[in-house]
Amino acid sequence: MTNKTFNPDRLVGHETSKSYRYLIESGFMQKYFSGDNIIEVGYAGRGGCVPITENAIGIDNDYPGYDGLHLPFPDQSQDTVYSSHCLEHIPDSRAALADWFRVIKQGGHLIIAVPHQQLYEKKMALPSTYAPYDHVKFYMPGILLKEIEEALPFGEWRLRGIYDNDMGFDYSLTAYQHSVGCYEIVAIVQRIPKYPYVDQMLNRY
Repeated sequence: MTNKTFNPDRLVGHETSKSYRYLIESGFMQKYFSGDNIIEVGYAGRGGCVPITENAIGIDNDYPGYDGLHLPFPDQSQDTVYSSHCLEHIPDSRAALADWFRVIKQGGHLIIAVPHQQLYEKKMALPSTYAPYDHVKFYMPGILLKEIEEALPFGEWRLRGIYDNDMGFDYSLTAYQHSVGCYEIVAIVQRIPKYPYVDQMLNRY
């Protein structure tokens, strides 16, 4: 791990920028983004924005070797894989999660942010009002956690946190108005060694 400093005025992506200063001031960035090898999946570089850290590699559909599911990086080669408001666009989200996890080193982290059904979509069923052709599913914390559990290898990860980020959210707006503030779910997963008891557990009835 390198000793990094983070600039709160960095021109990161729109959703990330809403709480970026807080992530720095709270120590979140120092804890989860101080590694030398970082990938930001879903980074498109629109509006002149840059990846979440200076050394992060931004990955979108036009990145060489990336097919929208499989990252062109070796197994266990990355300290952190970060994805903000991307998973809801991927039909086979479990396959994407499995491949994101594949490239994470032991001790490294997978950080996922997705729009919250109650905070962003503000409706009960598809299609999305604001992304009708792009969002293929709605997320609540339990739905995201279920996908993580089903996608990642049993016994090789730990959930270090999952929370609703409603920082600055304007609860006075109606369901018919676009939300203001943060409206996402954030999950933090750490890769751990596969200890011998896991295989014993899998064969125990």
